[in-house]
Order: sequence, then C-alpha cells, then structure tokens
Amino acid sequence: MPHKISLLDLVTSEIVGPSSSHTAGAMRIGLNVYKKVKDISKVKIILYNSLADTGDAHMTKSALVAGLLGFKETDPRIPFSFEYAENLGIKIEWHHNINEKYHPNTVFFAVTDKNQKIKYFSGTSIGGGRIKFKEVASLWQNIS
Repeated sequence: MPHKISLLDLVTSEIVGPSSSHTAGAMRIGLNVYKKVKDISKVKIILYNSLADTGDAHMTKSALVAGLLGFKETDPRIPFSFEYAENLGIKIEWHHNINEKYHPNTVFFAVTDKNQKIKYFSGTSIGGGRIKFKEVASLWQNIS
C-alpha cells in the first residue's frame, strides 16, 4: 500500500522548493544515487516529460546535482551545486526527452565512478517529496 502524505506533512517539512515533486523529490533521487556511488566522476542524466519541461524553472537540475553531492535538503549551497560539482571535477551531461510511457517525473542516470565503473539508476518523483528509486541493469535497456 502506498504511503499517504498529509497536508500537515507538506506544510511543516523543511523541503527545498519551489516544488515538492520537481525539487525536493529530485534532490532525494540524487541523494539515493550518492548513497550508491560516492566517488562520482561523470554522470549522464536524462530528464523525462514534466521534469524535462520544467527542470530549470523548478531547480530540478540544481536539486539533482545537490543530491549527487550528498547535500542535505536545507543546505544553502543547493542553488550553487553546479559550481561545487565542477570544482570536484564531476562531469555532468544533460538530456531532455518526452516519452509518455514514463511517469511525468522520471529521471535516468548513468553514473561513472573514479574507477570507471558504471552504474545505472532510475528515479521517479511521485509527489510530496516522495520517490521511487532503483538500480537498473542498463541505461539503454530501460530508456528510449
């Protein structure tokens, strides 16, 4: 059964905004990637549908990168996460796609660590800062 979230949860939580789905959820997805691969050297990120359409306006990209860096949701460095990633030598490649077979707030990652090992992940922001996240076998088997 899905976890229910109340209005009180939304108004009292300290989530990064302006959007619980496009910002807070995105950051939590990035943080899950960080927990799996802490020594990231390169990442390919593919935003789908609504995330692709509004990723810049809702701070989605900054939030994803902040999560990849292990920042907390209230960290004042979130808007500057690109600079922090660049200073750490992390290369980021962005792609935007529309594909109606995916949830509107879907993102895929191909993450290369400092030893050149690649891991693949998918994440979906399902509302209220909640996410679905998983490691997948291959980026190309799961996207189009």
